[in-house]
Formats: sequence, structure tokens, C-alpha cells
Amino acid sequence: MKPFIAVIGSRDSGKSTIIRSVTGAKFGQFRGTIQDQATHRTIEVIGSSPQEKAMPLQELRKILKAAASKTNCSGVVCALQATRPTVRLSMEVVLQEARSHGFQVHAYVLDPEYSGGTGHASPVASRIHSAGFASQVLDGRRFAQQNAATINGQTNIAA
Repeated sequence: MKPFIAVIGSRDSGKSTIIRSVTGAKFGQFRGTIQDQATHRTIEVIGSSPQEKAMPLQELRKILKAAASKTNCSGVVCALQATRPTVRLSMEVVLQEARSHGFQVHAYVLDPEYSGGTGHASPVASRIHSAGFASQVLDGRRFAQQNAATINGQTNIAA
């Protein structure tokens, strides 16, 4: 089962920085495929959360279906905000879609935020748990490379 990695936090919380460290994407808002030139393995990246930059459900499904079917794809890494949008995809919908496409969902909540916020891990973790998923809190004050190493150590996405 391929991993679907959700890095969850508020705007400017450090999500994109961690995703760049995990995937090697050149910029934080990157959406597309990253390929390891040595192994030719790929990772699908949704670096701008569907809550910030709109993504129709059909587009998400297309990305998940393609990633699930490619033998050289290691998985999907996605930035998410824990907002409760009324028009855009919610965090819960994205996680449920990933599971329905056969991915093993790994949810990582940044707390406290890199930008110095007070943190919000408990209510976010409760929402994730209520939706049927486990989550882990990452210390947003740490270097992104350290959080990326934690993610890779648990999911083996960049192997």
C-alpha cells in the first residue's frame, strides 16, 4: 500500500517547507510529479492545499488514481489546512478520498506553527480521529529537514 502523506497546518505554518524537504520540490506551492533522477521513482505532490488553491474533487481523484496505478510512484504528499471550507475540499474529504483509492493515510499536524502561532494540534487531531484516521504531531519549531526525516522514516516515501 502506497503512502498518502498529509502535512496539516495553518497558512504560513511551515507545511510547504517540510514538503519541499520530503520531496525535493523547488517551490512550496508546487503541484505535480517529482522524479528521482537516479531511481526514476516518482512522488505526486500537492504543495498548495486544496483549501488555499481550489482543487475540484475530480482533479484530486485523477491525481490519486494516476499515483495508485503507476508502478514507479512512491506515493502522494499533500499540504492541508484544517479549515472548514464550504466550497473547497475539506481535510476530511481529501483523507477519505486517499483511503478510497487504496492509500495508507499518514496525517502529520504542525504544532506549534513555524510562524509562531499558539498551536492547534488537539482540535485538529480530534477531527482527524473522528474521520477515522490516526495523526502525529510534528514540532513546527524544528528544522524542516528533521520533520521530513521523521516522515520519511515512518513512511519510506523517499526511499
